[in-house]
Amino acid sequence: MKVLRRSRRLVWAGGCAALALGMAGVADAVPAPAQARVTAILVTSHVAAGWGYNAQGQLGDGTTTSRSLSGDIRAGSDVVQVAAGNGHGLALRSDGTVWAWGFNGLGELGDGTRTSRSTPVRVIGLTGVTQVAASGAFSLALRSDGTVWAWGDNRAGQLGRGTTSNHEVTPARVTGLAGVTKISAGADFALALRSDGTVSAWGDNRRGQLGNGTAASSPVPVKVAGMSQVTGISAGYDSSMATRTNGISAITSVWTWGGNDFGQLGDGTLTSHSTPERVTGLPVYIAGISAGGGFTARLGDGISATGGFATVLGTDGTVWAWGDDSAGQLGNARSSIPVTRPVNTIGAGSGITQLSAGDFHVLALKSNGTALAWGSNGSGQLGNGTTTDPAGPVQVTGPANTTQVAAGGRFSLAVHTVLGLVGS
Repeated sequence: MKVLRRSRRLVWAGGCAALALGMAGVADAVPAPAQARVTAILVTSHVAAGWGYNAQGQLGDGTTTSRSLSGDIRAGSDVVQVAAGNGHGLALRSDGTVWAWGFNGLGELGDGTRTSRSTPVRVIGLTGVTQVAASGAFSLALRSDGTVWAWGDNRAGQLGRGTTSNHEVTPARVTGLAGVTKISAGADFALALRSDGTVSAWGDNRRGQLGNGTAASSPVPVKVAGMSQVTGISAGYDSSMATRTNGISAITSVWTWGGNDFGQLGDGTLTSHSTPERVTGLPVYIAGISAGGGFTARLGDGISATGGFATVLGTDGTVWAWGDDSAGQLGNARSSIPVTRPVNTIGAGSGITQLSAGDFHVLALKSNGTALAWGSNGSGQLGNGTTTDPAGPVQVTGPANTTQVAAGGRFSLAVHTVLGLVGS
């Protein structure tokens, strides 16, 4: 019996071993579960950036520290356009909302308060916006339905509400204006290009910048005299510019009106005029215009314009400029004598695709996504890491892949694209 029991134990043990080996074989035959595959998706973000003066938080980075190199603004990752005023900035996002930051003493941020912000806040009640503009201490927005909305300083009637007031802290529609395709903000007046090729203007008109043949300011839009087939507009600090075609070809002419103390009308004189006149001596194919100037008054204390100048971009990449050149803002060596006729400051083939004239400086976007800057640099607004005024254009140190630039009062803004990988 003992022998039998022993053999039975051996048989049982051998069977268990065989079963174990069989199970092991089965386990080896079943493939292990496949690990989840991680797919990297290339994402493009469109980010606002800023550099220069920042005492009122106009760089939107949460600080009030000025800087001479570019840094990103906390305005989201889908910014399509920026606009720079004297002390505040605007960002238009792809969803049609508008965000604002910086000085807010006259309600130019449109958030219902007069509290300055060093990070962006959403402008109240605006959707469907396609373009923004800022200058002085007020802001404009163009909606997809062709209406224009305004907020901020209104002492000259620049909000177009039919009245004047110290300030308005939320947006309201500009009275009686529709069918607008482009907007531009001056120191305390505004321009709007309409779909029929005419131009409307409102606000301060003491220098004739509304172009209607008078010096009477208007809190409602008035028609600029004699202008048709207009393709572009730019409001300076006390002067205006427009481009128009002959209706037959792409040949373009440039027209100016308003203040002319610094030769910013480009007509060879220092005499202001309240109706548009053509600027001669320019290329026949124009890619863009931008009027600039400087503020002598403090923020919120009433704006006084000085140092007016103008820039024009030819389709061949040439840059033409005239007016005040005291800070080298025409793109050449500075001069204490106003330049009253257009001069060619940058030659053909520059690759420049956009100009933006600010306080006493200019930004130029190039086709390769980089930017140039020239003029005053005391607050680092040229973005080259220094606060020294150069003798001509300098390269902006970043950001890369820039798609738009906007020059303001001693600070600069840009939109650039950032590529990144996101796992899924």
